[in-house]
Amino acid sequence: MLRVRGHIWLKSRALLVLACCLMVLLLWCWFWAQLKMYAYLFIQEQETNMSSSFENNHIPLHKSGHVEMKNYDKGASMKQRGTDQVESWKEDSCNESRNISSLFSSMSSGEIYKMRRMIALSGNSSCYTQYLPSFVNYTLNRIKHVHNHLNLHIPKSGGTSICSLATEKSEKYTNFTIATTNGCWEGEHFLPLWCNPRFVPGGDRSEWLDYNNEAVPPDSKTAALCHVMDRKLPMFVMNENYLDHPLCTRHRIYSIALRDPLDRVMSNERHLLEFGRKHNEERLQLIRNNYIVWALSSGTTKHGERISILPQREHLEIAKETLLQLDYMLDVTTTSSSCHDDILYLMGLVSGDSEKLPHEMKGWGKDSNNLALSRKEYEELNLLDIELYEYAQRVMRVDCEFFSLVRGEQMKE
Repeated sequence: MLRVRGHIWLKSRALLVLACCLMVLLLWCWFWAQLKMYAYLFIQEQETNMSSSFENNHIPLHKSGHVEMKNYDKGASMKQRGTDQVESWKEDSCNESRNISSLFSSMSSGEIYKMRRMIALSGNSSCYTQYLPSFVNYTLNRIKHVHNHLNLHIPKSGGTSICSLATEKSEKYTNFTIATTNGCWEGEHFLPLWCNPRFVPGGDRSEWLDYNNEAVPPDSKTAALCHVMDRKLPMFVMNENYLDHPLCTRHRIYSIALRDPLDRVMSNERHLLEFGRKHNEERLQLIRNNYIVWALSSGTTKHGERISILPQREHLEIAKETLLQLDYMLDVTTTSSSCHDDILYLMGLVSGDSEKLPHEMKGWGKDSNNLALSRKEYEELNLLDIELYEYAQRVMRVDCEFFSLVRGEQMKE
C-alpha cells in the first residue's frame, strides 16, 4: 500500500513540474511576441516622425510626365525587365505598413536608386513624399562611407574635365588616389578602345576571366569581379570603353557624363582624325553606331564578343536599366549650372560654388570638317543613343531636384 501511494505521489509531482515548465514556456512566448510587436511599432513611429519632419520643411517635389513601361518582374533578367517599374509606381499606394528600413536592407544601392527614380518619374507624389526622407538619408550615408569612384567616360562628353577636377583633388589630398594616365584611365583595362592594341576580342581584362566563367555561380562572379576591382583600382578611376557587369555598387560610386549623341559622335570622329588615330573598320563602326548604348550594355554579353556587338533594342533596355542604377548622371550642355555644382559637390570633386567644371577639350576637333558621313546619316546610325539620351534627360531632371535637397541636408551636418 505504501509503495503504491509513493508511486502516485512521485507521478503527481512530475506532472506538476511539467505543468510549471509549460507555463513558463507560454509566458516566455507571450513576452517575446510583445517585445517584437513593440519593436515593430517603435520602428514605424521613427519612420513616420522622419517623414513628418521632412514634410514640414516643404520639400519640393517634381512631377514628371508619363513614361511607357512594361510590368516589372523581380525574377526577370536585366534584358527582360529593362526599365519596367514606372507604371506600377503610378498605381502603387505605397502601403504605409511597409517597413522601409527592412526593404532597403534587402536591396543594393543600384536598386534603391532605381526605385527612387522610378517613383519620381511616375508622378506619384504621395508615394515619393513617403519615401523621400529615407532616400535622402540613404544617399547621405552612402556618401559618408563609400569613397571609391568609377566614372564611365563617354568620349567627348566632358569626362576630361571631370578628370581634371579629380587630379586637382589628388594634388591637395594625398590619400585620394587616382589613375595616373592623363585621362584618369586605369592603364591595363579601361583605356579608350582605339588606344589599346590589346583591346581585341577576348584579349581585354584577361586576368578578370573568373567572372566570365559560365560554370561559376552568379554571386561568386560578382564577388570575384568586385574583389579584383577593389584590389587593383585606385580610389578614382575612369573607364573609357565598356562598363563591367554586374556593378560593384557596394564599395564603389558610379557616375557618367552624357551629351547629345549626334554632337558627341561627330566630335569624336573629328577628334580621331585630328590626332591621326589608327583604327580598324570594326572600331570605327562601333564609335559611329550607338556607342553610349554599347558602353553601358555590352558588359552583360559574353567575353570575347563585346567589341563586335552592334547594339539592338534589347541593349537599349539594358542601358536604361544601368543608367537608373548609377549614383550620378550629368550633362554639362543642358542641365543647370547649379545642378552641376550640386552633383560635383556630392561627388567630392569641388568644395563650393566658386569652383566650376572646366572644359579642357572644348573646341578640339572642330577644325576637321572632312567627316565621311552627313549629320542625317549619323542620326540614322544612332537612333538608340538618341532615345537613351532623351530618357536620361527626364531622369536627370528629377535627379537635379533630389541632389539639391541632399546637398542642403549635408551642409546642415
